Amino acid sequence: MDFMRNIKKTIFYILFVLAHIFILRNAILLSKDMLYGDFSAGKILPSPRYPFERIPDSPSAQQYHAQNRLAIDFAQIYFPSQKMASLSENYQNGILDPMQRPSRYAPLVLFLCSITVCKLDYGIASLLHMLIQVFLFYTVFIISFKVLKIEKDLLPGLLLANCYLFLTPAGLSWFEKGQFSLYVGIAYLLIILGFIKRNNFLILLSALFAFIKWTSFPYLVVVLPVYILNSKSLTAGKKNLLLAAAFLLIIISLSLLFPQQSLYFLKGLYNQERFAVPGGISLVKIIPVGLAKILPVPLIVLGYLNIKINQNVFERNIPFLAGSAILMLTYPTLAYDYSLPSLLGFIPLFFYWTKLPDNPIHYPVREVMKYSFLAFMFFASFSNYLNQAVGKVIVMGEYLLIASILFIIPLFYYWKYTWDPNRLKKINIQ
Repeated sequence: MDFMRNIKKTIFYILFVLAHIFILRNAILLSKDMLYGDFSAGKILPSPRYPFERIPDSPSAQQYHAQNRLAIDFAQIYFPSQKMASLSENYQNGILDPMQRPSRYAPLVLFLCSITVCKLDYGIASLLHMLIQVFLFYTVFIISFKVLKIEKDLLPGLLLANCYLFLTPAGLSWFEKGQFSLYVGIAYLLIILGFIKRNNFLILLSALFAFIKWTSFPYLVVVLPVYILNSKSLTAGKKNLLLAAAFLLIIISLSLLFPQQSLYFLKGLYNQERFAVPGGISLVKIIPVGLAKILPVPLIVLGYLNIKINQNVFERNIPFLAGSAILMLTYPTLAYDYSLPSLLGFIPLFFYWTKLPDNPIHYPVREVMKYSFLAFMFFASFSNYLNQAVGKVIVMGEYLLIASILFIIPLFYYWKYTWDPNRLKKINIQ
């Protein structure tokens, strides 16, 4: 037995080292191109999910040495932050963006960038933006394994996260576009850790990271009510309601620091969600916009069913929380695969959930569910290849399928054992 265990460890370490040779190669090539605009990212393998986009040549691009640089989405922050006085106008017509896109980031985010990284030339500013994001994510990611007491799973978790970010088309597009998806992943991981450990500081800290990219809010609109409904008593419910109110107060307070600009920002968000032509993996492409935008309501109801059936044990809700996050990737009218890194925080959560000692789901089934989620991340990250093979509708169906699996299996088991609690003793708990 020890011999086989040592063999498995040796094989894992070899794979870990070999994978990181390719991971580092892609990360270095992307970073070099982002910094210098030397087209070295064309050598990465596999190719990004979306074609390379570079900052077009213009007087403002030349002023900040941005021409031919990557991180086209970071430009929505960088260039408007150079002229904060024109922010309201930019939210209406995108006049400050090289691609004429109104910024979809809150005024405070632009202000903070204007007094920090955006004081630098575009190349170094965009690279620092990505490095800071990666550093913060991995800090929270690694700490979560310690908080959940699953340190033995840290290296497999890191290998998975690194492979998703730097060896898949969606992950590479996230980096190449200069996106903000890992901040969303941090917000999700922090708030769920806070719920599990009953740590109000982590819950409120997650609000700061969620504020950076507002696509996180529809998911939080589901999670916070579910947490309130999970209260075991009226007193606990009042405390959780106050906590949710404090979370909301943080968001409102940060927005009120720039009241006029925030109004234009919110109006732009509303118009985009209501009237823009759906793009990418948006649910609006297959159902009417009105139905798509009420998705949080049935998810809250489903969350309530999970809570009651699992007897208010919040940790058991992790499959539901992950399934909801997967569906919420399709919620925005403009939804793209490079948002998949926002799900990486569920890697430690699934490792933790699989090992819960009082989990009524048979251990092999838990393993299947965990690997189903990990496999979804992999296949969804290669959706450009799947689109060619089976078509876009089937690829979008993959999101609905995995979410349904994560919703239905726990409901079946929890319902079954709620009505026959003595059968819990017969479960082979690992």
